[in-house]
Amino acid sequence: MPAVSTTGLGYHFARDEAGGRYDTIYVHHLCAIVGGADPHEVFADYTDVHHLALSEWLGLDVDVPAAPLEVGDELIPAIDTPESVEVQPRWEHRERNLGGVADD
Repeated sequence: MPAVSTTGLGYHFARDEAGGRYDTIYVHHLCAIVGGADPHEVFADYTDVHHLALSEWLGLDVDVPAAPLEVGDELIPAIDTPESVEVQPRWEHRERNLGGVADD
């Protein structure tokens, strides 16, 4: 049976270790598909699934960045809903979030 876990950065994933393989899927990928994204796009080598800034998908007047967030010594994990994620070209995501470096 798959185990649901959280990475050190607050991303939720399910992993199945049956048959000596480690098959992993991130919950935000599933949320993108539930929200209408084409699974081929979600898992393409040229795309990433991006967590939107909280202010974007909640319609807040105050700028609040995307989770996961560090608040003091606490990590607020990513919020995984179909409304909180979008598929975007990998280079845009990495430039926007990571200054152009890989996160995997």
